[in-house]
Amino acid sequence: MNQSVSAPSSDPSSSPLYSFHFEKPVPQQQQPAAAAAQPGTYVVQVPKDKVFRVPPPENARLFEHYTRRAKHRSRCSCVRACTCLLAAAVALAVLLAAAAGVVYLVLRPRRPSYTVQALAVSGLAGVGNASAAPAAFSPGFDATVRADNPNGKIGVHYEGGRSRVSVSYDGVPLADGAWPAFYQGPRNVTVFVAKAKGSGIRFSRGVRGQMAAAERLRSVPFDVDVEVPVRLQVGGVKTWAVPARARCTVAVDRLAADAKVVSSSCDVKVRLLSWRN
Repeated sequence: MNQSVSAPSSDPSSSPLYSFHFEKPVPQQQQPAAAAAQPGTYVVQVPKDKVFRVPPPENARLFEHYTRRAKHRSRCSCVRACTCLLAAAVALAVLLAAAAGVVYLVLRPRRPSYTVQALAVSGLAGVGNASAAPAAFSPGFDATVRADNPNGKIGVHYEGGRSRVSVSYDGVPLADGAWPAFYQGPRNVTVFVAKAKGSGIRFSRGVRGQMAAAERLRSVPFDVDVEVPVRLQVGGVKTWAVPARARCTVAVDRLAADAKVVSSSCDVKVRLLSWRN
């Protein structure tokens, strides 16, 4: 009696992830009926690229631990770098402040002083005649200014290209001009003329009456505003340009070219610099 070994009912070779190779058993010779049937032998070969390995759970925990520690180290490095930069900036600021303090104590800077010695007025003839018909005026001003630099080791460079000189009366703008460019050495007194010119100026009847009354009192006040960039020089070292501002109040006895100054006062301010009187 012949017996054959039948394959399992489900064929594993049909799976898309695995391929199998079967070696059929060698046919056996007829055995006596009393002999038991020998089972078949199967050899299954699975390609290496089809074998999927699942890492143990402890590997995931180790990966999470090392990732968290790397992020912590990176954060600590950033904080340490920022702290070092901040400390360096603070130290540099302290050193600069100390150096500036030493320079200030050695040089003892004093602010320059300005005095308007004369103010020639033109183009305002007849402005005090309130009965005349309103007309446009073209006022002009020639201011003779005395600049005094009292510092023994500091020179002053005036950059006239970006300067501005304006003249006004009771808040009414009258003329604009420029401050001349020049260098004023230590302990130097310089006298110069700054010119300002206006055109198409119309005064209200009230302002014209005020100017007429002031001229009768022989004290017509004008406001002269100056803004000019200056550079300080100590030896061969020259600072950056900082704006210097001056506000002068000047009163003249009449509105004419030969007017005389009856009072004059100027207030000087220099941004980013500390002066003492």
